[in-house]
Amino acid sequence: MTKKVALFVENGSEELELIAPLDIMRRSGLEVDLISANDNKSIISAHGVNIVADKTINEVDDILIYDAIVIPGGMPGSEHLKNNSKIIKFYQNMYNENKLVAAICAAPIVLNKAGLTADKNVTCYPGFEKQINFKNFDKNKAVVIDGNMITAQGPAVAFLFGLEIVEYLLGKEKRDEVANPMLINVLKENI
Repeated sequence: MTKKVALFVENGSEELELIAPLDIMRRSGLEVDLISANDNKSIISAHGVNIVADKTINEVDDILIYDAIVIPGGMPGSEHLKNNSKIIKFYQNMYNENKLVAAICAAPIVLNKAGLTADKNVTCYPGFEKQINFKNFDKNKAVVIDGNMITAQGPAVAFLFGLEIVEYLLGKEKRDEVANPMLINVLKENI
């Protein structure tokens, strides 16, 4: 059975943190629904790119049909997501059912608002840790996995964020199957 991911986007979301994980997850065979967190399928990203979602949040009747819920960071997108009571409820429901919850850059503030970070090891975009209640903040790791939660630092690590989601849901072999043709090893060797 194909695993499904709900990837929510909002006006002001960081496009690289949206497109890179979306591309990687779809390359892996995950079924990813790109969902607008508001009433419009058309979203304007943090840097003015028009993004067209597959559906809107009002078309999601049951978040638990998904195996993971993912959001990009960016501002003011992360604030919009944090202030969306439906998104908060979706994160709580997914977390409580031991399904994957993931956020990158500023978006871990959404996980915090949902009350999910207090006993977790997390990372985020530098400075946003001041808005997060956590067990441990790791400023040196690009991506932090703690139980069924994945957090990541920002745009430059969006590829790694997507690959960690793939590995969590489908295993290391599938991660490598996606990463190798994308030349992730070349990128690592040149940084």
